[in-house]
Amino acid sequence: MAASKMAGRKSWKRLSDTKIDKVSYRTIITKTFEMPDGEVASFGTICPEGQEFVAAVALTGDNQVIIARQFRVGPEMVMDELPGGYVDEGESVEEAGVRELREETGYRAGNVQYLGKTHKDAYMNAVWHFILATDCVYDPDEAHEREAEEHVETLLISIPELIANAKGDKMTDAVGVMLAYDKLKEIDND
Repeated sequence: MAASKMAGRKSWKRLSDTKIDKVSYRTIITKTFEMPDGEVASFGTICPEGQEFVAAVALTGDNQVIIARQFRVGPEMVMDELPGGYVDEGESVEEAGVRELREETGYRAGNVQYLGKTHKDAYMNAVWHFILATDCVYDPDEAHEREAEEHVETLLISIPELIANAKGDKMTDAVGVMLAYDKLKEIDND
């Protein structure tokens, strides 16, 4: 939709207190709004309001991309993911991204740069942040804190393969690749 058409849209008025339900380890939030035409509607959203996540587009010193490959129950297929997870209270986004990279893959980040943030889904209350971590080094002594049920495989792939996976529905974090795209193309052309 063109920016000029977006400018005329009105925000909806939130009417009710938040209703919170837990389903397994997921949080479902029901919100009720009055729409611009006066109609009232309720919507189910996921994740606690204000929740923040971070994922790392992480590269080794020889510019291989560090990927977490695992089965994802929604699409029922094995997919590549950028290492990431929750931003804990008191952590900066960058600190959380470096911690998640280390915990999920055993790699320590060299240099870290913030890429940006996004809302992954129109019905998700959380914000996803993305960082670029370069000059990452594997630490064989690093304790992997993966949860047993995740069954994650850490792999190194090329930058062109990462971009192809993002374009080809082979990964969940394609928006992070988009945020890093210009930098990745620059690195790959060096």
